[in-house]
Amino acid sequence: MLRGRGSGKLLLAVTMSLVLGGCATSRGPNWTVSPASQLPPTAAGPSLPPSPTAAQTALPLSTPTPQPAAEPVSAPGSGPIGVPASGTAIYLSEWSVGLPTSMLAGQVNFAITNIGTIQHELLVFKTDLPPASIPVDSKGDIIPDGPGLNLVSTTAPIDPGKTTTQTVDLTQPGTYVFVCNMPGHFKAGMYRVVTVTPQFAEQAYIPAALSEWHVAVPDTITAGAVVLEAANFGTIQHELLVFKSDLPPSGFPIDQNGNIIEGGPGINLVSDGDNLDPGTTQTRTVDLTQPGSYLFVCNIPGHFKAGMFSAVTVTP
Repeated sequence: MLRGRGSGKLLLAVTMSLVLGGCATSRGPNWTVSPASQLPPTAAGPSLPPSPTAAQTALPLSTPTPQPAAEPVSAPGSGPIGVPASGTAIYLSEWSVGLPTSMLAGQVNFAITNIGTIQHELLVFKTDLPPASIPVDSKGDIIPDGPGLNLVSTTAPIDPGKTTTQTVDLTQPGTYVFVCNMPGHFKAGMYRVVTVTPQFAEQAYIPAALSEWHVAVPDTITAGAVVLEAANFGTIQHELLVFKSDLPPSGFPIDQNGNIIEGGPGINLVSDGDNLDPGTTQTRTVDLTQPGSYLFVCNIPGHFKAGMFSAVTVTP
């Protein structure tokens, strides 16, 4: 009897050891329990984020991390906030219209987002008039059917934080003005001049190296729409403006500080861009379809006076 009980105990111990060993093996050495928020989707389908509140839906965001409204950014693998990958974003705020200054001709899909604090609208005019010559009424608001203006597109007022989409006919190359014409807004400077260039099967690539006090570009370029890549190799901020003019650099209109008056007589601003920090680059399309003389220049205060420009001849 004693031997039988001992054998039973031994058999039970061996069985329990095998069962526990099997459980340990099936669990795996590094398995940890995840919090509910980190659990993978179930077989029924992907997990869904919580339904947004009214406050969350007021501002379109492209990433889960909130971004300052005045500095919209792109998330990896997506377009800027408020616009699909196939469209172009426009941002309205007090008192600016944010979009590229040069675009290729065509039917363009825009997503127009009001990142300001009050209502705005967007009108698009095709015109050869400079902004200072656009016809206005006694209060300084644009007369939409005034002489020299062709109204291409308009939107209803857009509330703060809202986005509206619109397809705009930019098939005709030339100069366009994108403007908010709500009372007082154009007068406050809320507009953007955009150059629309013809579509080309191939575009020439033109590098431009900026430094103190030089603009290094080819001195001869064949006419066409070119892709201009400006790089700042200097130690301070620079910019790159392109003017078409028959005036020599010494004949350009300047103010009392020696800076170019960008809307001055005898010169036509073809392309403009944001300031470049040291070590950064900027790429944009520039309309050089008209043969003639051009000036590539940095017009940050004092830079033109210091000789930071280069004359370029565009040939047929």
